Amino acid sequence: MTDTFQPIGAVAARVVEKARAQTQVQRIPIADHAAWLAMRKHDVTASVVAALLGQGVHDYMTAYELYDLKTGGASDDPEETGPMRRGRLLEPVAVQLLREQQPTWKITHNSGAGAVYLRDPSIRLGATVDVFVEDPARGPGIVQIKSVEGSVYNRKWRDPDTNELRPPLWIAVQSITEAHLAGAQWAAVAPIVVGFGIDLPVIEVPVHEGLIKRIRSSVVQFWEMVAAGKAPPPDFAKDGALIARMYDQDNGETVNLGGNRIVEVVARRDQLKEIESAGTAASKERKDLDVEILHALGEATTGILPDGTVISAKTVRRGAYTVQPTSYRPIKIKPARPPIAAE
Repeated sequence: MTDTFQPIGAVAARVVEKARAQTQVQRIPIADHAAWLAMRKHDVTASVVAALLGQGVHDYMTAYELYDLKTGGASDDPEETGPMRRGRLLEPVAVQLLREQQPTWKITHNSGAGAVYLRDPSIRLGATVDVFVEDPARGPGIVQIKSVEGSVYNRKWRDPDTNELRPPLWIAVQSITEAHLAGAQWAAVAPIVVGFGIDLPVIEVPVHEGLIKRIRSSVVQFWEMVAAGKAPPPDFAKDGALIARMYDQDNGETVNLGGNRIVEVVARRDQLKEIESAGTAASKERKDLDVEILHALGEATTGILPDGTVISAKTVRRGAYTVQPTSYRPIKIKPARPPIAAE
């Protein structure tokens, strides 16, 4: 697992430990859905915190996208997607199944008039637990409910070698964060699998103290970066659509693109252009490099490499036919002219 951020400094680490000793987690009543969305805007929430633990840890969110979301950029709230809405609609069904499967548990569905949002204001970390549980054998716990389509469940939730059930890593991190803020002694994930029937396995997730410390440290460092106006490095394979939205218009300016990395990117892109006809893998990698070039250009129309190579990404506008008009910026590269030999 490759870390997106550098290890947190000693000062930030002391802030985390001090906050853990002094802060009481707030249990804020949720008046309605709009109020809940408004509260979440001010925090890193459990559903996205895995994005801060390294590239590839979260399946759908990156640290760069989270930064854009929390600074008012182009990103959409991940809780407003179609699958998330489907999950909210199926959640009461899952809770009823859980009550039938675990008759000894005292189960409280965190919904309706008694719903609460958990928040640690010292580091701006929040969570909305799906189900609070009192287990006579183990004490307080939480269960996180996920709505999962059958094929996705078999592909992403089962170990291909042992057939053992295990939640995706970002979901495990979410449940651990929720247990931490709830003061729970244990955590579990219950995916409601809808196919020819309805299944609700309950998968235990170990609550590791070391991971909790890392989560809190990463959140502290994230807000420090927000305060400094310093975005995390993009994941160009995942952040392509976001970068395209951020820089969808050029401004006619020309910038100098210095640095070895962008020179290497352009050289590799040229190689991939030559072999794209041999397969789709090269095409995909080349498109990821185009995103990195667009990120380097920003809003500039043209960039010039140290050797004189000219890169352009001028906005192309397509008129509306049966769809809305769109614009995009294709990358074009004009190699530098070799010097003319003296006669």
